[in-house]
Amino acid sequence: MSAPDIAANGTAPGVRAFDDLRVGMVSDIDVSAAADARVPRLLPAVARAHPVPDAVMAGVRWEQGPRAGATGVRAEGVLTRWKPARKRGRGRLHQDVRLLDADGQVVESAFVEWDVPAGTDVRDDDSASRVAWDVGSVAWGRHLAAGLAANEDFASAVQTFDGSVGIRAGEEQVEFRLYRGSVVEVAKKSLEGPTFTVGGSERAWIDLLSATKNDFVNRTQNNHFRSTGNNFQYLRIFRAVMLMIDEAQLAVAKEVPSA
Repeated sequence: MSAPDIAANGTAPGVRAFDDLRVGMVSDIDVSAAADARVPRLLPAVARAHPVPDAVMAGVRWEQGPRAGATGVRAEGVLTRWKPARKRGRGRLHQDVRLLDADGQVVESAFVEWDVPAGTDVRDDDSASRVAWDVGSVAWGRHLAAGLAANEDFASAVQTFDGSVGIRAGEEQVEFRLYRGSVVEVAKKSLEGPTFTVGGSERAWIDLLSATKNDFVNRTQNNHFRSTGNNFQYLRIFRAVMLMIDEAQLAVAKEVPSA
């Protein structure tokens, strides 16, 4: 991943508060074997993987992976969402955690929500370094639309399309209203709803946007992404979808510190 690694206890060196955390941060989490082999090994580790001191687990969704029953040798957690909470002085983090076997295959996985102490004045951060990773938000959609405005290939690909394209990451979704080759509106919801929606988990989008190439087709074939709605229109302007992903990857690449 492109963002800073987090140490074995789940907290990055120098990270003391919600404001210091960045989407894409990776943690290595202790995976001591459970006394009972039937007990999930990942959940006890997740409970100890506080991203910052005083973080409180607000929710967890656990599931077995394709290698259920295999021996997990490593667990990794990736921060997939950073959001100030409505309650003053709190923030909300999403974390994808996976127990992997020696072949790197998933044994168990968990989606975790953390409630985190934050600065009393913390609020939505519309800086490029935040927005580029905030897939599915309106701010992310507007940032993407601004980049696409000067893309002649994109304008050509949607010249005859009149409708809305939805992009969903986890529970967050934004819609792009397209007309005569341009993005004319970016909104949480359009009046008539999306013509089609391209969706995936928060982790799927983080992995795609931080990849060295746009391998969306491969990842879709592996069920990391799927489209819903009007499949004919999706296929008709598929080139435009790929160009949107190219632009999103470019936005992320601009925010990655050089090696």
